[in-house]
Amino acid sequence: MKSEALRNIRTMRQVKTSLDIARSQRPRTTNSLSKTSKEIEYLESLTDRRAVQILAKETNRFAAMEASINKSRGHVLKAREKLAATINKNHALNELRRELQQARWEGNAPVPAKAEMPSVKPNLRQVELKY
Repeated sequence: MKSEALRNIRTMRQVKTSLDIARSQRPRTTNSLSKTSKEIEYLESLTDRRAVQILAKETNRFAAMEASINKSRGHVLKAREKLAATINKNHALNELRRELQQARWEGNAPVPAKAEMPSVKPNLRQVELKY
């Protein structure tokens, strides 16, 4: 006997909502019921002269919006990369500090070389104050 588990599952892309179905259907009005098929074809073939310009303008607007979104995504990606680099540097620094502290507690800490302090010159020029 074949297993029927998980065979007929549909994803969200395959399921049509009632809104999608309503968008594809024409409203059934009294006026639309009285039209003949030739009249319906003729009325659907009519277009506005400015429709081409409006559609081109809308296409350009959508392309500009898409470009803006991609630019913003690039900025977000750069910020995330910068933040990730800072976080990785801090993790490495904290790990080194833990290792050095552990070595100090165990007694085998490497002795850091002391930075030499500049010597103070004894014959500094003195300023005499006059009152």
